Amino acid sequence: MKKVYFLADNKNDILRDFLAISKWQSAVAILVFALLQIGFYIFLKKIKISFMYRVIIGMLIGLIFGIIIQSIIGFPNKEQLDSGFKDSDSSLYWVNELNIWSEFFKNIFIRGVYLLTIPIVFIAIFKITAKPGETGLARITGKGIAILLINVAVMFTITFFLGVVTKVGSGVLGVNDGDIPKGKDNVPLPEIIWSYIPINFFAALASNSIIPVMVIAALAGFSVKILAKRNKVEMEAIVKAANTAWKVTSSMLTNFMKIMPLAVMSMLSTSITSRPIGELANIGKVIGIGYLAIIIAIIWLSLQIFLARIKIGAWWKESWRPLIQGFATQSSNATLPVSMNTLEKMKISDKVVSSITPISTTMGLIACAGIQSGLATSILWTGSDVPHSMGLFTYFIISLFVTIVASLGIAGVPGTATVVTVGVIGGIGFSEFIGSVLAVIAPLDGLFDMGRTGANVLGGVSTATIVAKSEGLIGEDSGLLTIRGLEKQKDILFHNNQKDELKRTIESKRKELIVNLKQKELSIEDKNNLKKEFNENKKTLKENYVTKLKEYKENKNPIKK
Repeated sequence: MKKVYFLADNKNDILRDFLAISKWQSAVAILVFALLQIGFYIFLKKIKISFMYRVIIGMLIGLIFGIIIQSIIGFPNKEQLDSGFKDSDSSLYWVNELNIWSEFFKNIFIRGVYLLTIPIVFIAIFKITAKPGETGLARITGKGIAILLINVAVMFTITFFLGVVTKVGSGVLGVNDGDIPKGKDNVPLPEIIWSYIPINFFAALASNSIIPVMVIAALAGFSVKILAKRNKVEMEAIVKAANTAWKVTSSMLTNFMKIMPLAVMSMLSTSITSRPIGELANIGKVIGIGYLAIIIAIIWLSLQIFLARIKIGAWWKESWRPLIQGFATQSSNATLPVSMNTLEKMKISDKVVSSITPISTTMGLIACAGIQSGLATSILWTGSDVPHSMGLFTYFIISLFVTIVASLGIAGVPGTATVVTVGVIGGIGFSEFIGSVLAVIAPLDGLFDMGRTGANVLGGVSTATIVAKSEGLIGEDSGLLTIRGLEKQKDILFHNNQKDELKRTIESKRKELIVNLKQKELSIEDKNNLKKEFNENKKTLKENYVTKLKEYKENKNPIKK
């Protein structure tokens, strides 16, 4: 007897293949979800509550709806879900159709943010590098990368020993009988660096890779700054145009942010209904330790903020936003514009926001590199006797080193955590265990990835804040610092400006000396006199620098005293 469908009655029915509503369960579930979203939208329109609570309410509605759907279908395992979603004859197929419709606002929101990510990164870097008189970018970037990598090392260490102490891999690490996912092999550090240089201008802008875009924007900005010496009017017009473009893209981002509560509701709903929640009991220890490490990471980042003498409450008042969006979207890139906007609200200088925040989405990820790798390597150590021939200390040190390198060269690739696992386990010499380690983590990786991404994003925000504090680049009207802290910012900024001015002047005179020494008519004595004059000027400039610092210290604001 031919199977009868409620809305579709053949294998190529337009209602199933085009509208994705082929069963009565699909129609009912989609209608209920749509009514929930409409009701939520009306609620948001009529009730004036802060944006944070709007997002949290959306998350709760999506979470509850997803759990209800899971309970209706009996919490199926991964195999049942995979086969049920693909087979239109399956009793679970309607959940797949529900997810297609429930992802509506999710995909609009994520696509909108992705649409703006590259323009925002390009314009932000271009504005800073093209701005006349801007210095210290290399120092700021270096500090940011150092803190990001330290965070990776700290969280790898904590997660690894958490896993070792709790014997996280005992009884769950099976035999590697699956295919190893295609990942990115570990490569030498020089190759990692030169791979960041784009070989195609338009291809780099069309991709979602952040660092090549930053390289292009920096080159363009520096070129504008150099040309401004001879073509001041034209270059000023370009800088003004970049500032206008920044205002336009920021306005577009604000419009997309308005649908974030609805998007988060969709994200949580589909994340719950499309994953094997019923398998949680099987590997609960693994995910439990993973989320414990994520909580520790958030505490660690908060501790860094506190030790930097930044008001922890004022910082969290703004920082929850990128954390929540990272958790919901599972994408550091999709959260990048929100992270930058959050730091701007904290009155952190564009110089820091535009340089460190984009980098934090592509290298030194505290969770997708540090926590993920620490969990994977501890599963291997406690689940198999093979690595024990190395000794625990040697195994730990090698794993830590490979993880730090991997966090530079692998992060930013789609499926980052999986690629990091493949790269690190293979990099320490145990590639035959990659499949079995992934088999432990992968079943609930989607839910684990929510927490990982949230921690990654928060790590970027905290790093940018700490670097800004160290550089004196937190604005006077910021609520992050006390009055003494804001006064200290003025001291740091003055010292850095004087130091940068000294370096710039000395370098200018050095270039002038090199040009003069190339004159053929000069005798050896003349050249020696020029060098002597340069050294005397250099000494005078340094003395003036020290004098200015002393004068500033003597004439400081009485509040400082």
